Amino acid sequence: MALLRAEWSDAAACRGIENLLFFSPDVLESKEVRSRRERQAKQLCADCPVREDCLSTALAQRESYGIWGGLTEIERRALLRR
Repeated sequence: MALLRAEWSDAAACRGIENLLFFSPDVLESKEVRSRRERQAKQLCADCPVREDCLSTALAQRESYGIWGGLTEIERRALLRR
């Protein structure tokens, strides 16, 4: 079971990092820029000590946007369909 967000997020590798790395900006971004941004976010998530808690929370809450637990919204939807 995932910890409450307030508990696990204090230990997250992304704590204090600009949210724009994990969420698409309000303006259109090119495919290349999006790929680079997502790759950087996923690299940060890869070694995060609370990655599983983050992903579990995102899946349980059906987070529609952003990178959570190292997965994009499209990857999370695919995981939920399995």
